[in-house]
Amino acid sequence: MTGKKRIFLGLLSVLIILLIAGILFLLFILKSKSSVMYNLLMGSLILFFSIVTIFLIFCIIGFIYLVYSKSNNRTLNKILLTLIDASYPVLQILGGFLGIDREKFQQSFTNINNFLVNSRHEKYLPEELLILTPHCLQFNECKFKVTNDIDNCRRCGKCQVSDLIKLKDKYGVKVAVATGGTLARKVVKDIKPKAIIAIACERDLTSGILDVKKIPVYGIINTRPNGPCFNTKVNINEIEKAIINFTNGG
Repeated sequence: MTGKKRIFLGLLSVLIILLIAGILFLLFILKSKSSVMYNLLMGSLILFFSIVTIFLIFCIIGFIYLVYSKSNNRTLNKILLTLIDASYPVLQILGGFLGIDREKFQQSFTNINNFLVNSRHEKYLPEELLILTPHCLQFNECKFKVTNDIDNCRRCGKCQVSDLIKLKDKYGVKVAVATGGTLARKVVKDIKPKAIIAIACERDLTSGILDVKKIPVYGIINTRPNGPCFNTKVNINEIEKAIINFTNGG
């Protein structure tokens, strides 16, 4: 298990401990009062927190089971993805209180998501895959618009758009360039891929993974050697590896 995954799972464990402490505190208050309405309210709160805690403990145990058993349990996988998505906002707030860097937390979430996507071992045809990349990957002085049609690229080699076209031609996957989250969602709606390899910064990638719940999204975080949203880079080998995993079933 990598260090990046441990950040998310560590926060999940801290949340479970806090919930258990809250339940014990509520039980203590409940024993010291006698009002019927008060008891009913406190009992409901204890039941609610107990259910949430049990689900989160199940999430930790289920994830560890998938890591070490390398099992292909699709039902467990989907349940874990749903629980992790649902717990993301609370864990982000908790991470903020504990001083954990937001980008590191988002990297950890992306790693957990990618592991669960890969462990499903679902096989897709190349034409069912969509590589979705942000516009900032294109050389900023390029005059040729690739957001409508990536084949408008002249393959000059000044950016990595040409490398994505090579992957498109080699494997027969679809590639789209989006200028923002709204256009990215429209592209997904129009193309209707069965799986997505998404490239973006930590924030946009996490937002996209959480938005597209019904389609498996493998996230690849870009690098920003020239600053955010400007002539960004991506590991092409990692994209190719993701294509091979999807087309071979993991």
